[in-house]
Amino acid sequence: MNEKHQPNFIERMLMGIMQAVDTQTFSEKDKILFYKQLVYMLKGGVSILQAVDTLKRTTNNYALKKVTTSIIFYLNEGKSFSYALSRLPEYFDESDAAIVKTGENTGTLDVVLQELANEYTYLGSIKNRYKSALTYPIILIIMAFGAVIFLFSSVLPSILEMVAGDQQLPQITLILKSVSDFFVGYWREIIVCAITGLIVLMIYASTEVGKNRLSKVLIGLPMIGAMTKTYYLIKWVRYTKLMIGSGLDYLQTFRLLRGVLDIPLYREMIDSVIAGLQLGKTIYDAIKDQTHIIYPNVAVMIKVGEETAHLEEAMENIISMYQEELDTSITQFSKVLEPVILIFMGVIVAFVASGIFGVVFSVMENVGV
Repeated sequence: MNEKHQPNFIERMLMGIMQAVDTQTFSEKDKILFYKQLVYMLKGGVSILQAVDTLKRTTNNYALKKVTTSIIFYLNEGKSFSYALSRLPEYFDESDAAIVKTGENTGTLDVVLQELANEYTYLGSIKNRYKSALTYPIILIIMAFGAVIFLFSSVLPSILEMVAGDQQLPQITLILKSVSDFFVGYWREIIVCAITGLIVLMIYASTEVGKNRLSKVLIGLPMIGAMTKTYYLIKWVRYTKLMIGSGLDYLQTFRLLRGVLDIPLYREMIDSVIAGLQLGKTIYDAIKDQTHIIYPNVAVMIKVGEETAHLEEAMENIISMYQEELDTSITQFSKVLEPVILIFMGVIVAFVASGIFGVVFSVMENVGV
């Protein structure tokens, strides 16, 4: 009779490491899949408890197993699905729980979960395009600086060795030699300073003051600022539309939005809207002067939507208009940046080449050619 294989120490250790890592990787894609699978089962007449239990038994994702186990615990205690989500803030936003609760109250849980999945899918695609647009220039700049460092630390020293110590050199060659000597003599210090500076910047960016300052700098940059402004505008409008459409009132919506939008400038705007709503003002009253992050025509469209009781339709129009603008901005940004980087590299290469030719001519004169 075959005995069941018992994992040895190494296998158990590897399984433990995989579980520890995977437990922390309940990504946005996992959340989308989680919601979609629940929708399929709920539409098939399966109860929410049975649906979650099925996911727990069939998934190989340790994080999802942990999530579903916790949800099942709360459901067996007689709690609602939305309550279970609210007890797992490391995996689900407060807005998720609030929107799901409206679906439970109106008997449209499957519809609400489908809308959540659609929103996360849509916003995820925008986020990826936005990140790609910012990542591409960073890679180009790093490559450009890497090439410059290589020229000054490896290529130039080899060429300058041909020149005698007392030989007269052109001014541009002397400048290149000084820069090259600096890179060769202090490359360790340069690396340490670069790494230290990066760490300090990351620590500063993780603080509230740093986030606020850096977000203002980002918004103020040419092209990148407009792209960032439009990206967060779309994110804000889509979340607002989803929450209002699910049955949440304006005050509930903006309180939840504060935890969803991760840019300080928008949180300041949201606090202003909340304060205004509590005083009986409209959304338009609170955002009309926030022109650094809200385009004036967006504020006007929201005003018309509020006055005609068609705010969701107004927001849908805003999304359609600015999604197209964001797509155009991303395309233009890539087209404009590449020649700028190439021109920068061309200037550096021309500068280095002129210095090298100066060395060559100096050597030729010295040997009487």
